[in-house]
Amino acid sequence: MKIKLHSNYIKIFSVISIAWAQQQYISPEDIKNEWRNYTSFQKQELVNFATFLYDEGFYERALLTYFQYLYKYPQTELEMAAYFQIAKCYETLENWDLARNYYDRILAEDEPESIAANAARYQLLYIALVNEEYQAVIDTTINTHDPYELIFRAYTHFELLEFAEAQQAFQAAEAAFDHSHYSRGIRPWYSAIKTAQNAPLKEKTPALLSSLAPGGGFIYLKQTENAVGAMGASFLLYMAMFTMPSIAQKGGLSVMDSRQNIVPVSGDLVMQNGIFQSSLGYQIPDNLSLESKRITVLIPPALIALGLYAGSMWKAVHDIEGSNRKLVKRFAGRVTSKLPIESFMDYNTPDFIIK
Repeated sequence: MKIKLHSNYIKIFSVISIAWAQQQYISPEDIKNEWRNYTSFQKQELVNFATFLYDEGFYERALLTYFQYLYKYPQTELEMAAYFQIAKCYETLENWDLARNYYDRILAEDEPESIAANAARYQLLYIALVNEEYQAVIDTTINTHDPYELIFRAYTHFELLEFAEAQQAFQAAEAAFDHSHYSRGIRPWYSAIKTAQNAPLKEKTPALLSSLAPGGGFIYLKQTENAVGAMGASFLLYMAMFTMPSIAQKGGLSVMDSRQNIVPVSGDLVMQNGIFQSSLGYQIPDNLSLESKRITVLIPPALIALGLYAGSMWKAVHDIEGSNRKLVKRFAGRVTSKLPIESFMDYNTPDFIIK
């Protein structure tokens, strides 16, 4: 009897359990909602993982994760943000062409004044500036009133050593920002531009006077390699001119004389003060002697030295403009390293975050 009751309890419990389990999914809609929650969790995990990889500097792995997101969840609210992050990864990896490709894709597919589109435009200007495509920046920002675009324009003019235009662009950007934070960042540029305009430049007259000494003009221009080369070549030429005299015969032998009798065939030839003396057994004429012809040897190296001298003077004067440009360029490089454009790149960017 007890065994039969126990069996009935088991049957009742099984029926209740099955009924309770069936109550968990009352309708197909309930199943759909639960599955949606599960896939939403997967989506959130993928977004978090991509963000983690990017923040930690694993840009190549982050790229794969962004592409995986776009494949699994196409045309979502984070599509433009994913494109932007992909472009940023390529930009950080200095793959400029692919970075431009995805920024252009945002501009083509998103609203013109959206956060993603504006950020993409700014990043394209940044890429052009970094790659010294200055004319592209100038052409893109002509007649602009956007403060960030004006900043890129100002930096470009400064890199081109166009200081008046750079100051004008900085002033326009400061007025467009109209905020003390940006004014504090822009004002040091006015002092830097003034310093660059008043930089002590090299002049032609001192360069010409310095060139009177071999290599002096290059020393004035701080062209060390050219100076060493000019001085070394001059020294070798002077040594050649003063240490290589030519010995020539003075006088001659008559065609009537017997050369077998007057030309010595042994080493006992006697010569004093460049004049041959009659030695035992030989009849050497008194008009036969040796003389040094230094002038004929001096002419070729002297001409080379004169050409080198004149050429070094011309080059020292000719290189004045290039030397001055390099001088100001080095100063401009130090300024941009202390006042990097990244300090102004605080514009809004699309967030790769599920809200």
